[in-house]
Amino acid sequence: MQDTYHPLENLALHFGFKSLLQTVRAGQNANDASYTGTDAIAAGSMTTARAFLPHISADWHFLRHHELFFDISENMKAYPVAAYKQGASPFAVTQSQFNQIRGGLKPETDWNYAVGYRYLDKILSASVYAYHTDFHNRLQQTTSGTIVNPISTVANVGSVTMNGVDAGLTIRLLRDVSLYNSISYNHATYGENLVEAGATYATHGQQIVNYPRFMYKASLSYSHGGFEAHIDTQYLGQRNFSYVGDMKAPGYWLENLGMRYNFGKMAQYNRNLEFVKNITLSFDIYNLANQKYIATMGENGNPVSGDYQSFMVGAPRQFFGSIKAEF
Repeated sequence: MQDTYHPLENLALHFGFKSLLQTVRAGQNANDASYTGTDAIAAGSMTTARAFLPHISADWHFLRHHELFFDISENMKAYPVAAYKQGASPFAVTQSQFNQIRGGLKPETDWNYAVGYRYLDKILSASVYAYHTDFHNRLQQTTSGTIVNPISTVANVGSVTMNGVDAGLTIRLLRDVSLYNSISYNHATYGENLVEAGATYATHGQQIVNYPRFMYKASLSYSHGGFEAHIDTQYLGQRNFSYVGDMKAPGYWLENLGMRYNFGKMAQYNRNLEFVKNITLSFDIYNLANQKYIATMGENGNPVSGDYQSFMVGAPRQFFGSIKAEF
């Protein structure tokens, strides 16, 4: 439910709330014990319920081209479903582990506070957005054992505090040329140490796994008539691979290049081609500099400490060409 109130013509206040009730049930259709290493994978049900999750926001156009806004909300995440050992889900474990952890797990919740500013005109578009989020009962998948037969469990790692700033700037340099830049800083750390199998691990104050603190993107684009071209670059900062932060994935730069041309209606070139509406030729190069980097991390879970080799190497330089026609 939501309503909007306008105390002034240029000011909008939004008030509302949502309710959540979800029961997740999982069962065992088939289990290959020689592959899973267990006689029974998780089966059972868990319920997420909250009657009142408030949301308040405002949007103020205080001058021409200038806008201020804020947003406050409480959110709750239903228990996720994932296949055996395939995610931070209470159903992605053995039946015995599920029986042990289900009583101690609570749905993940968060309070989010945000404030921002936007500017928009024909030449310049700019925005800056600051936020603070308090997560509670954060669920994470922890893994040990060998890479071919990992031992995974799902743990409540407690609270996570997230502070961040996003800023973006688009400049239309010429009539057909624009330059886009964005930068993001995110400081998201665990609020407590992790207790796992009777051992305490120093996760307090560590950046959350698989999540960089710095990201930067830039794009230079040109468009004239049916021709478009762009070159992009992005930087992804260093990421924690282990929960205690003793194993990290290094940051990397990645560049892409693309061009395309739309011929429009083909009848303008030849009346016999009237049945063809558009032909578009495109050519793209991914990873222009052939950078070696780590892409996906923790697809088999993240280790509490040390290395686990649970990541995927990024794709090398690739070339794509295509022809698209509409009839």
